[in-house]
Amino acid sequence: MESAAEALRLAFAVLVFVMALSIAMFMFSQARETADIVLGASDNQRYYEPIQTGTENRIVGFETVIPTVYKYDKERYKVTFKTGTYDATTDTVTITGPLEIYTTESNQKLWNEDYVNDYDGTTNSASGTEKRICSLDLVEETQRNEPWVGNTDEIKKHLDAIFSGGEYVLPQYSADSGNTLDYSGNPLEVERNSDSKFVEQIGKITTTEERVDDITGVTGNKTTTKVIITYILIN
Repeated sequence: MESAAEALRLAFAVLVFVMALSIAMFMFSQARETADIVLGASDNQRYYEPIQTGTENRIVGFETVIPTVYKYDKERYKVTFKTGTYDATTDTVTITGPLEIYTTESNQKLWNEDYVNDYDGTTNSASGTEKRICSLDLVEETQRNEPWVGNTDEIKKHLDAIFSGGEYVLPQYSADSGNTLDYSGNPLEVERNSDSKFVEQIGKITTTEERVDDITGVTGNKTTTKVIITYILIN
């Protein structure tokens, strides 16, 4: 009996060890991924290049915008929204400014020092007060410490709230706690803006950063490319 009990205690100890090791490896992986995201956005040697998808501007509605937006975190591209005008005679688009999707409730003092709000191109953790957001970008959301970052289900719930004009329940609270972000009246609320039309523009940003090889100690440049999809509201 004592041998059997000892064997059970040993098996239980091994099980606990394996579970703890698995959790530690998962947390390390998540931390490494977050660090890579932040570091990848910290270099200012960036170059924007349009990607030509045709000879004419592409006019789209929510049937195109919605499925594109729901993949932004998985595909790691950026979706940004602007306001503008469109001249069908000359097929000319004029961007007039950023289009606010929502106002972030994140603590600005906790923003990563390299983050810059592209709504105005200047506000960061140390200066400015602009908290209006015009883009969906996992890198920028990580730098702002948004509550849905790192959880695929929460990212979907957040997008659901934007497109429905509903409320996003902060994940650390229960649904009936009242701790929510209200997205009613935003320009991507489909029911209120079902006739909206956008000009779709696709480009890419090429970033070059200097890195030192951990093994050889040789310094070299690493170049990464990120796709940016811009939707310009024209009506």
